[in-house]
Amino acid sequence: MESRILRLIVPCIACVLISIATSAQAEVCITVDTTHDTFSPSEQAAAVLLLEQQFQQAGERVLPEGCGSQYSLTHVRLGNTIIVSLDGPGGRRQGIAQGMDDLPALYNQMARSIITGRPMEGFNVIDRTNVTASQANARRVHTDSLWYARLGYGNLFGNESYSMPALGFGYRAELDAFAIDVSFLNFQFSGNDSFSSRGAATHSLLKLSGLYFLSPRANRSAYFGGGLSYGHQNFGGGAYDAPNGYYSSGWDGSGLQGELTTGYEFARVTTFRMFVQADAVLPFYKATSETYSIPSRTSTAPPVPTISRRYAPSLIVSIGVGR
Repeated sequence: MESRILRLIVPCIACVLISIATSAQAEVCITVDTTHDTFSPSEQAAAVLLLEQQFQQAGERVLPEGCGSQYSLTHVRLGNTIIVSLDGPGGRRQGIAQGMDDLPALYNQMARSIITGRPMEGFNVIDRTNVTASQANARRVHTDSLWYARLGYGNLFGNESYSMPALGFGYRAELDAFAIDVSFLNFQFSGNDSFSSRGAATHSLLKLSGLYFLSPRANRSAYFGGGLSYGHQNFGGGAYDAPNGYYSSGWDGSGLQGELTTGYEFARVTTFRMFVQADAVLPFYKATSETYSIPSRTSTAPPVPTISRRYAPSLIVSIGVGR
């Protein structure tokens, strides 16, 4: 009894699966919109065959006519550029081919987009086998690139104010409204002896910042921005206080720094640039100083230092030139 039931059920299940697979396989018809298509009749026939092959390779059933999914193919050629449109129940797909050799890859993207329901934009239907020439050689917005040097004067605000000359170098890549600035070897230094209470020096090895221009298309424009740098500072020198019996070292610190920038750039329409710029350097660290008690001649215990910390920002105004 059970064997009879199985013999009846198994064929029915097979029939159901076959019918499901047959219904799941979509039927596609492709025609050319001859009213708007600019290809010759032989090119139109070849285009239909190529596009049908893309659907067949994806598992779709292609019919010459009389199906539910009717798609209309259009080519508009101008020089070597071909604009391809495919309209049907799955919506409209459009792409650009650079010459006839580019069409098979574009047809492949269109068929994948319709079958999967994914848009043509981005990397939704693109892989290493169907990249078109226009996608491989995409046009980009031109940027202005310049190397520059700047020289100016600044103040370090530590245990007192230290006025020092400043210099720096950098590279700037500019669009109309935005710029990326990579600055390096930015130094502030005093000419005094490092053991003097007036001695000071600070530098940033590397600074990365973004800038925004208020008049993007003008020949001259104010700008502002900010970024991060890695720097080091020391100031104050060492000091002996013999009457009170102690010695204080200079202030020293290093680490990440935030930098705020504002400036004005001239001659933006030329390859030679000049700018005036102010930078505020705001360390994310504090400089430290150690104070030692001077031991007596009879004392054998090592001196124990007392550590003091001080926040020391700086401000720089400079003039830069570059090209």
